[in-house]
Amino acid sequence: MPYQITWNHNYVAFDYYGRVTDEDIIESNKEVYGDVRFDELRWELVSFDRTESIAFKESNIRLIAYMDKAAARSNPRITVAFVGKTEILNDVQEAYANTQADPVWPVVHFESRKDAVAYINQDDGYAAARH
Repeated sequence: MPYQITWNHNYVAFDYYGRVTDEDIIESNKEVYGDVRFDELRWELVSFDRTESIAFKESNIRLIAYMDKAAARSNPRITVAFVGKTEILNDVQEAYANTQADPVWPVVHFESRKDAVAYINQDDGYAAARH
């Protein structure tokens, strides 16, 4: 299982490493989308910065897009923060786009995990201050 899921107070981190397949992404999504904490999330940090390669089957990418769409019905307030190597992120985005599915949540790209976490925490602080 080349991924690790870490729950934080204001986001969940999907950390992928090594050789990742679409089946790994499906399993990690099931783990998070089925968790009772999912409905309270505002951010997903999806990190491919330690990923060597990623392999997709078109049918599984469609399944991932459908999973995301169903999860967005439960929690439409999420923003996805992607971190990783440009070529890996491009592969992920291209595979998703080839399904003709639109992303269900806003997506923000970051050069580093540190930048992504700082942005998430800053946004969380801003949201808390408005209430």
